[in-house]
Amino acid sequence: MAAEGFDRIWTDLEQHATVTAREGILTLRVLPDSGFDFLLGIQRPENIRMLLIRISRENVINQWSLPRLKGFEVRQAVLPEDRGHYATIQLVLNDRRYQDIFSRLTEDVASSCSREFSEKAMIRALFQRLEMWQQFLDRYGGEGLSPAAQRGLYGELRFLFDYFIPAVGAEQAVSAWTGPHKTQQDFQMSGIAIEVKTSTAKQHQKVSIASEQQLDDIGLDGLYLYHLSIREIHDGGETLPGIIDGIRNLLAENPTASAPFENLLFRAGYLDEHRMKYEETGYTDRSTQVFFIGENFPRIIERDLMSGIGDVQYSVSLAACAPFTMNDEDFRDIIARCRHE
Repeated sequence: MAAEGFDRIWTDLEQHATVTAREGILTLRVLPDSGFDFLLGIQRPENIRMLLIRISRENVINQWSLPRLKGFEVRQAVLPEDRGHYATIQLVLNDRRYQDIFSRLTEDVASSCSREFSEKAMIRALFQRLEMWQQFLDRYGGEGLSPAAQRGLYGELRFLFDYFIPAVGAEQAVSAWTGPHKTQQDFQMSGIAIEVKTSTAKQHQKVSIASEQQLDDIGLDGLYLYHLSIREIHDGGETLPGIIDGIRNLLAENPTASAPFENLLFRAGYLDEHRMKYEETGYTDRSTQVFFIGENFPRIIERDLMSGIGDVQYSVSLAACAPFTMNDEDFRDIIARCRHE
């Protein structure tokens, strides 16, 4: 059941609640094929949305170990219908600004946990999934990606679509996309690494380097910098959801690639709930460049630093990188060779 399904059920429950004066929680069981009790509920009279998960009293959780999420609350209670044999975990929406994300969060949590083989395993999976969502909300909040983060994600996805998928196939390409895991480079495979930079600046462009390790080729067979220069267009060009739809279509018949891809999108901060916001801005290409990073490339790396210095951030002028420019066809051949290793 998709998040839109949960949202529709809550809307129906809210409408039903308007014709009854009874206070309490109005519920409907969902995921009927699961061996566990997952219910969507509306707390009357405030019409507060919640997901309820009924568990055995023997598996009751220490109240202090319940996670805390931005915009939501996790509770544990014994309800009258539990009849003394059960307890109920409640995921409660306490900030209406997070309503769209709450639908996505609860659908994700319920579908992930419902497949577990035992109640203890289900509860462990529940807490692990909630911890993942807690990290997501702490990092990205409920408003979606910033314009700079949208451009950065678009550039990585364009590289995945234009270079890696055609060269090595869907499964290897998706597994090579390591940027959402906050690795030093955005793509890593078979001893090579590629850092993707996307910018909208005019001429005399420069790229920001996040650390002294990002352009360090120690331990690699090859390190490359791919730069995508784009122009932003309001209500025009290719959008972030547009490139995502394109990749999803390519992966549609390949679940071993599509499921990891969706997980990586989530880790990168992308939710379809923010789609309308992202569709306001599109991008058109201005130019692309590929640079081989080796000896004498303009960079700061660990071996250049004095003792005690670290966490270095700096910028590199692309004009100074011109001697290290690679032919696009040669670069594609290097990536394609990864397929056979």
